[in-house]
Amino acid sequence: MSTDLHEELDALARTQTFSPDPSTWDRGRRARRRTRVAAGLAAVAVVAVAAGAGALAVRPAPVGPAGDVVPDGAIPSRVADVPDDLGLTTDRAVGRASVAFVSPTSGRPVVIGAQDGQYHQLALPDAPEDGGLLALSPDGVQLAWSNNGRIHTANLEDGTGGYYGSDAEHASVTALYWDPDSRQLLWNGTDEEGRTTGGVLPADGPVDTPLPPAALKGIPSPGGQMVAVTSDDMGPAAQFLQRRGTAVERRLPADLYPDGAAVTPLGWADDHLLVAEVDAPAGSYVEGRHLVLMTSPDRRKSEWTYRIVMRDLPEVDSLSVAADLVPDLDGTSSQELTHDFEADDSPPAPLGIELSLFIGLGVAAAIAVLLGLRWLWRRLL
Repeated sequence: MSTDLHEELDALARTQTFSPDPSTWDRGRRARRRTRVAAGLAAVAVVAVAAGAGALAVRPAPVGPAGDVVPDGAIPSRVADVPDDLGLTTDRAVGRASVAFVSPTSGRPVVIGAQDGQYHQLALPDAPEDGGLLALSPDGVQLAWSNNGRIHTANLEDGTGGYYGSDAEHASVTALYWDPDSRQLLWNGTDEEGRTTGGVLPADGPVDTPLPPAALKGIPSPGGQMVAVTSDDMGPAAQFLQRRGTAVERRLPADLYPDGAAVTPLGWADDHLLVAEVDAPAGSYVEGRHLVLMTSPDRRKSEWTYRIVMRDLPEVDSLSVAADLVPDLDGTSSQELTHDFEADDSPPAPLGIELSLFIGLGVAAAIAVLLGLRWLWRRLL
């Protein structure tokens, strides 16, 4: 039977002819071109998605303190002296600051914005130049400075302020710092006969209030149990005073500072964590000026911590830091204690994702729409 079918089909082929519609070939060629274009665009989309994903994996994320405290303020990951062309501002209401210093380049006081990392060079009366003093409160709101025997204060959020005039009891102010609650200003000085004096001042005191005589040794901790003292000489330990005035030491890590270092307290991050500037000689593991966070000696050694907060501090004068902006420690050595404001200069990512990945996903979505339309068109035809 298969032979009869073969013979019948062969006879049909010799006696019948088939001529397809010419438009059929055109439609076939167009469909083939569309398939090639779609395949090419799909390949481009795949490459774009892969490139975006690679960029997302390779590019480092902006550095920030634990808990993303930048909206409330943060200490910058880097501090630099100001350029020569940075202008002066007479408006003291520049907002909360994270760092303050006197620029050796311009001789002017400078504050760094706590929320945006911007530098502001301030035009202040009796500006602290040529040995004058500058002090930023732990909360970053109050700024104090001294020159020519006067002490000035300014609120950086509303621009208000005042000053305490000099009198015969003191000829100079030699140290200026805030207590941990940012409500009182502490100072040391000398009178006209060279005797040591000092006192405590409210931040918003009246004009021309005489400075009360007293003798302060350093920055007290929030609980008042310890006082951190400046050690100008290179030594193996940071110096503290207990409540009764007994001197105690907190040994510095010998592997970091085999020849010792000079320690300048800048404030307290909490009742047992001191923020300090450490200046180490050449040959130290961390040379030069840097910012550290260390446990005070009233805690057991098993609880001690020592963290390098910021390296390579510039050679500026009267450096002070808003210690309240140091985040609470989470117990890990990888925790970021500062914020990289320079990384925030990049444009925001669309929908919160990397730009290159966003473009790749957009191309892939467009290809999917085109392929869907092609399938629908073919179905309709």
